[in-house]
Amino acid sequence: MAVKALWQCDRDGKMFTSKKEADAHDQMLELAEAISTAIEENVPGIESDKLDDIGRLIARNKDLFAKAFKGKASELANLDFAEPVDDNDKVAKLTKVG
Repeated sequence: MAVKALWQCDRDGKMFTSKKEADAHDQMLELAEAISTAIEENVPGIESDKLDDIGRLIARNKDLFAKAFKGKASELANLDFAEPVDDNDKVAKLTKVG
């Protein structure tokens, strides 16, 4: 049986095959949380789930937002909110539903 090293993100439990990927994901989640908190403090009344979605959308696409802030607003047409899905996510979702 082969042994495979995995790194787990502390914030959401996702598993990665490289430390670099795990660290990048953790940094993205940290940025998303900071964005969500800033929005919540300045725009009252937004649902918690929506705040999380907004934070992750901006954090996941930070490079596109940076270009937009520098005057290239058309870059926002390329936004991608698709979250990577792996077998662990599917299992976690199934166990939460049941």
